[in-house]
This record gives sequence, C-alpha cells and structure tokens, in this order.
Amino acid sequence: MDLLEALLGPETMAGILIIGAFAMAIRSVLHFTREAADMRPRLAELDRELKRRREGSEEARRQLTALLAELAPVRAREAAMRTYQEQLLATRVDHERLELERSEDDQASKRKRIQRKKIGLPGD
Repeated sequence: MDLLEALLGPETMAGILIIGAFAMAIRSVLHFTREAADMRPRLAELDRELKRRREGSEEARRQLTALLAELAPVRAREAAMRTYQEQLLATRVDHERLELERSEDDQASKRKRIQRKKIGLPGD
C-alpha cells in the first residue's frame, strides 16, 4: 500500500505532469523548427522578389517622371488645338446659320416677287 500511495501521491503526479509538459514543449519546438526550415527558402524567394519589384518600381517611377516632363508641352499644344477646333466649329456653325438666313430671305423675296407678278404689281 505504501508503494501505491507513493505512486499516486501528489509529488509523483506533479512530476509526471511536469515531464509531460516538457515533452509537449520539446515536441512543439521541434515541429516549429521543421516548419521554419521548410519556410526559409520560400521567405528568401519572396524577399528576392520584393527587392526586384522595388528596384523595378523605382526605375518605372524615373521613367514616368521623364515621360511626364516630355508630355507637358504636348498637352499644352493639344489644349491649344482643341481651343482652335472649337473656334473653327463655332465659326462654321455661324456661317451655316447665316447661309440659312440668306437662303430663307432669298426664298421669301422670291415668293413676294411671284405674288406681285400674280397680282400684276410691278416687280423689284
């Protein structure tokens, strides 16, 4: 009975629990170490890709800045040409309106002459 009490005593049970906890901790550390070893090449590849993209984006920014500097005069020229086109369009519309008014005036005067001739009045 003393042997059974010694085996089931609090000190023995605490020792067993402590040993189990150590075993679980060691197992967890080994598991995470294996995962870290598997992930290390992937992380290195991602780091290389990130560096490559950063360098590429810096080059792209420089090219974009240069292109924007070259594009500024072209945009100014395009704005001037649009203004000129709008002015030409307005002039064309005005000209067509005047032509239409002249045509209507000519037709009205022609009708008046025809009516005067029909009634027998002297024409213009």
